[in-house]
Amino acid sequence: MSDVNPSAEELRALPLGRLLLHAHRRAQAASLAKLQASGHADVRLGHLPALTNLDPSGTRITELAARAGMTRQMMGRLVRELEGLGYVGSRPDPTDQRAVVVTLTDRGEEFLSGAPAAMAEVDSDFATLLGPADLAKLREMLVRVSAS
Repeated sequence: MSDVNPSAEELRALPLGRLLLHAHRRAQAASLAKLQASGHADVRLGHLPALTNLDPSGTRITELAARAGMTRQMMGRLVRELEGLGYVGSRPDPTDQRAVVVTLTDRGEEFLSGAPAAMAEVDSDFATLLGPADLAKLREMLVRVSAS
């Protein structure tokens, strides 16, 4: 199967979990593309676990890593990249000088503040693709699966 653009037949053959993951990745990539077009071309999909798991007051790298399901070392790398791009800042944790707290910069807050509109545009694109009734049905089914 082609990872980039599998055929409908290839997608039909996938187990449901993989199909849901593929759909999630497509939606995430479409949202990110809209944010990139609005002035954040330097943000990659791989940066999202660091950006989307931050608390408003800041979050320790170890906690970010745990939330994202990755190693502390990998999260540290993402944080360094995002610091270099101006999306986050880091400082020693005042309660434990060995720990590092990561916070959003103004640029990071600007990026995240555009996310709801980008996601709404993707939802609109899905409504166009599926039609409002099928989209509502899909949404309800996903709620049932997620809540079980």
